[in-house]
Amino acid sequence: MIHRIRHLLLFLAVFWVGVSGALAAEEPEPVILTATAEGKNMNEVMLALHGAVVGHNYSFVRQQAIDSRLVPYGQEVRSVRLFYFCNMASMDRALRLDPRAAQMIPYRVTLVETPTGVDMMAVNPAWIAQGLGNPVLQADAVELKRDYLSILDEATL
Repeated sequence: MIHRIRHLLLFLAVFWVGVSGALAAEEPEPVILTATAEGKNMNEVMLALHGAVVGHNYSFVRQQAIDSRLVPYGQEVRSVRLFYFCNMASMDRALRLDPRAAQMIPYRVTLVETPTGVDMMAVNPAWIAQGLGNPVLQADAVELKRDYLSILDEATL
């Protein structure tokens, strides 16, 4: 009996080292996902982003100035906006897999209006999941990353 327990523990240790090694061998994910909508203004990009989000089965939550509620409404910076969206089913799944997935929620894109267009940025959910070290969550985060990239790409058109 003790012999079987030792073999089981040895097997589990080897398995864990293998999984850990596979995670460490992964290509590191970029921290930020970016896209630029050249020649467009903030309102055009916000409308395009809204359409792209809805088209990918996400719900628009809200948009706000980056300094909303920190300064009086009339003094808010209008050239930097935060755009929030979600998919309740994917959020629920991620939180059930790992409560630390809350670090990826809410889904958010930061928009910065420049003289040449609008830059869009989002924290890469696959980068966050990679840091958490949960391979099951990583697969969902990579799928979410693909959605982010598609949404950002569509918003630039």
